[in-house]
Amino acid sequence: MDQATSQRFKYWQTRTIIATMIGYALFYFVRKNLSIAMPAMQADLGITKTELGLFLTLHGLIYGLSKFINGFIGDRVNARYFMVTGLVLSAICNVVFGFSSAVLVFGIVWMLNGWFQGMGFPPCARMLTHWVPPRELATKMSVWNTSHSIGAGLVVIVCGYVVSLGWRWCFFVPSIIALLGAVGVWFTMRDTPQSVGLPALVPEGLTKEEAEHEECESRWIWN
Repeated sequence: MDQATSQRFKYWQTRTIIATMIGYALFYFVRKNLSIAMPAMQADLGITKTELGLFLTLHGLIYGLSKFINGFIGDRVNARYFMVTGLVLSAICNVVFGFSSAVLVFGIVWMLNGWFQGMGFPPCARMLTHWVPPRELATKMSVWNTSHSIGAGLVVIVCGYVVSLGWRWCFFVPSIIALLGAVGVWFTMRDTPQSVGLPALVPEGLTKEEAEHEECESRWIWN
């Protein structure tokens, strides 16, 4: 790359990394909020710890399965579309959850949320490999991984405050934040360098043609 292209690439790389960090942190806003709302839900609705524990267990199982399956799907679709769609659907699940009072509805909605939550990490991982060269990936990935702690920490602060207004606000407020964040993420990040007219990353020691051939073989193996 010439200097101008390199500077432009760096700009979009930084922009996309920050956007994916914010986006993934927001997934925590509409996943970890249930744990904070649980005591108030028990007091208000008489839901047992066993029922809530079952929600969390099944949610975790579905979330893990979703991450696995959506990893394959994420290789075939636009990562930007995929991630934002998952965040929006998770936020919608939280809105529905907040308006509900039936245990059955809680269970169904939270299981769906578990699936949509699995649409968060796979597209992030894919975008990072498109935007970050291998020699920088470990360093930038370690920075990116702080999004887990940021999201989990901020949702505790937000829900810890709004739960005094009622447990339902632990779902409404994070949903609003997630939806607004999804709009920002949509307009900020890009799937690949090529989508903004930049050249694709070429690993050191390979020609462009060899890199494209290696990527095709990799996709064949993993798909």
